[in-house]
Amino acid sequence: MRADQGTATVELALVAPILLVLLFGIAEFGLLFKDLLILNNAAQAGSRAAALGATTTTIADTVLNAAAHLNTEDLSITQQYGTYNEETQTWSWVDLGDAEGHNDAPAGAQIRIALAYAHTLVAAGLFPSLGDEEGGSTITVTAASVMRRE
Repeated sequence: MRADQGTATVELALVAPILLVLLFGIAEFGLLFKDLLILNNAAQAGSRAAALGATTTTIADTVLNAAAHLNTEDLSITQQYGTYNEETQTWSWVDLGDAEGHNDAPAGAQIRIALAYAHTLVAAGLFPSLGDEEGGSTITVTAASVMRRE
């Protein structure tokens, strides 16, 4: 019995780092997935507002309200509409509004709201290669939604 003393401590010392990395990895993935779901919902809400003819300011407000749980300072919004050119069989994407913020997408055009969010990594020290740049503490999460202008 005397020879078995301390083996549990040694086993814990060998297994604990693996368990901690696994635990923090699960937490990090969960937070990243939560942000992705919020971004997808916000992009869909914004593209729906744009499809109904809302102004670009109203579209941005709709997106920001739908993404209220995120740090909106780290959120970028791209509002575009596309038309299909049958001759070259390509889509042309242009900014959605004019200088006064009007939604100038023609009826039938495809409206795309694209979002990019700089997610701050909680466990950046454990996963240094996960960030956008080597040793970075953020990773960019993107989402987009496309709807037809009514």
